[in-house]
Amino acid sequence: MLSGSNLRELKTYYRALGDVTRLRIVQLLATEGEQTVSEIARRLRVSQPLLTWHLHRLKRSGVVRSVRVGREVRCSFDRDQFTRMSERGFRTLVNRVALEPAVLRTLREGSGK
Repeated sequence: MLSGSNLRELKTYYRALGDVTRLRIVQLLATEGEQTVSEIARRLRVSQPLLTWHLHRLKRSGVVRSVRVGREVRCSFDRDQFTRMSERGFRTLVNRVALEPAVLRTLREGSGK
């Protein structure tokens, strides 16, 4: 059975992918490889502060990695983490035991809803 912390991690992952701009970022990085924040902002026509906010959500979920190189921040898609989280999400969906009420209650309390 998945623990509450594993389910919270899945929730973070799916929330990170639950936005059109973030999906576009992931698609760009997955198909074209590593990009600087400036390049992504220009390509997607979003402001750099807004892009930084979206990248933070994606990095928290583990789907995107970033590294500072001088004055630039370079971002890349973490294909292995994406695959792991997708597989974990599928296993959770098909495992009725993992969705028992006590765990769901813990998740709701943690999200403030």
